[in-house]
Amino acid sequence: MNKEYCGIAVSVFLLGLFPVFFLLALQLILLVILVCVGVSFRKLDRYAFKPLATWHYLAFAQFYLVFLLNAQFYSVWPGTKAHFRNVAIESWGISLVCVLLLALWLHLQKTTDIKRAFIAWLPAGLTASFVVATGIYFYGAQAERPPLFTPSALIPPFWYLVLTMVSFVWFFEMSLSHKIWRLALFFFAGVMTIYGAARFAMLAWLLCGIVLIVWCHFQIARRRRVFFVLGASLGAIICVAGIVILDSLLGGVLSSRMQSFSKIEFTFESIGAQFLRLKIWAGATSVISDNLWLGVGQINERIALRIEMDWDRWLRAHQTYFSYLIAGGIPTLLSGVMMQSPTLSFLRAQNWRSFVPAFLGLGVVVTLNCFTDSLFQSAVNVQAFMLITVLLLKAKEA
Repeated sequence: MNKEYCGIAVSVFLLGLFPVFFLLALQLILLVILVCVGVSFRKLDRYAFKPLATWHYLAFAQFYLVFLLNAQFYSVWPGTKAHFRNVAIESWGISLVCVLLLALWLHLQKTTDIKRAFIAWLPAGLTASFVVATGIYFYGAQAERPPLFTPSALIPPFWYLVLTMVSFVWFFEMSLSHKIWRLALFFFAGVMTIYGAARFAMLAWLLCGIVLIVWCHFQIARRRRVFFVLGASLGAIICVAGIVILDSLLGGVLSSRMQSFSKIEFTFESIGAQFLRLKIWAGATSVISDNLWLGVGQINERIALRIEMDWDRWLRAHQTYFSYLIAGGIPTLLSGVMMQSPTLSFLRAQNWRSFVPAFLGLGVVVTLNCFTDSLFQSAVNVQAFMLITVLLLKAKEA
């Protein structure tokens, strides 16, 4: 096992720990990258910088630059916490440097090594994450909906589902044991939604299961499709039933949150009482309408909503695209859309057989989450999204 493969294997394993350990996992990956680049620095040449001119690197770099300049030049409103600007400048500045480091590091990697690492070590990291999450949940060391080592209880199930979908890439090239392992990870992803009582993650999990079954159906030989449909249907029933039973045994927190959908009358007051996001979105659209072209600055998003809604809460817009518009208007919204666009590469005809699960996780699940949360206002989330996307685009060449 060469040292280059060791570096990529450790990084992919740590990526599997990201849903639980969040920032710490990314910091350790950055340390691995720095060590690998430092040890192999003499192998770098002028061609190492060539990938920086490709679309996916440019897409991420322009996004970091837009938000860095946004934090630097927008004035801080009275009432905004003083450290927000410094934190934003530091976060987006480091992220911009990471684009360069990532390009240099991947220049040293073989595409086949990245593919091997994803197949062997991503599920290992995800399994370790699930074991840690399960231990914390049953030990009761945190709240009823444990955030683990992340800022919110909704983060672990979301990123666990995204990475589980990524683990299905090259599914039809795997051994039987690895295929079974992926199916187990998919069940674990459902259990993670119970731990966080995450309604969106549960709905996304069901959607992903349906799409995976349809995708697999069209990939296998026609003579085996009937048996596949029967087996997949039975497996889906067992999987969903297992999640429902497990949730009821653990207190039914997720099911009670899901049942809130049935209590809604289709009026603004009724929906707003059940879903605070609706009221926040109404306030956000009001802020946006007054500052459509240039916004008010990302560091002022919370105080702008606080003033608009006349309350004492300190929240973002809970919708990524609204947050873009509040931060910097239409130009920032376009920058954010460009940042997410590299995932469209997974839908090319030559990638259809292997990379549909990657698009399902990084394209569909992430985008749907953007409509319910201010996901990419966190530099950590953008960095994780960039790392996963760029690694897969490099491995795609294998």
